[in-house]
Amino acid sequence: MTSRVLLGVMLVAVSGSSLGAQVGSTPESSPFRDLEIRQDLTVLAGPSFGGHDKAGAAPRGGYAIGARYDINLGKSPLAFTASVMRQTATRDILQPGQPLANRVGLNVSQPLWAIDGAFTLLLTGNRSWHSLVPSATFGGGIVTDNKAVTDSSQFKFGTRFAPLFGLGIKFAPLRSRWTVRADFTNRFYSVSYPQTFRDSTPNVPRILTGNTKSSWTRNTMLTLGLVREFGRR
Repeated sequence: MTSRVLLGVMLVAVSGSSLGAQVGSTPESSPFRDLEIRQDLTVLAGPSFGGHDKAGAAPRGGYAIGARYDINLGKSPLAFTASVMRQTATRDILQPGQPLANRVGLNVSQPLWAIDGAFTLLLTGNRSWHSLVPSATFGGGIVTDNKAVTDSSQFKFGTRFAPLFGLGIKFAPLRSRWTVRADFTNRFYSVSYPQTFRDSTPNVPRILTGNTKSSWTRNTMLTLGLVREFGRR
């Protein structure tokens, strides 16, 4: 629902940009205002929702906190974005060879770190619309648990490549360098499975059927951020 609201606001903003170009308006009455600030530094926080993989072994969502830096690329509506996020997460320790009733062991804490590099497109160009700046972000990075240990099943999350796509909107008030933003971000990564998940045990179903060695899952974050703007175009 939140992603649909963000997308709706962005579509309205883009439509308004097109209509404004057709009809025209005086600078005083125009809903658009040129953006003068070139860089943003944002502190972000919000809930995360980890996707469910085929085996049910991957870390699942919790709460995310981190920082984001944006710098506009010249006069274009494109910005380079870098971010670091820490996500609380938990996962189930699976026990291969055990009956279904005893297959899920402990549920343990396993925080994840996400380090990203991306590009952010300002959907209204280098302007705000009624002080709002909608955007779309696309790029990639890594997600890691920063651990070398494995559990008794030999499963390890490790470090995974993670493409990302996100939608965001920033409030850009006149004559203020402090503002806020909201973002809806999807990261996609694969989860690798040990051989123990595919091993057969008499009269006990395997965790994974066939020759499944990995599966892709999605991690979604919904964050609110406090923004400090600096630097002029």
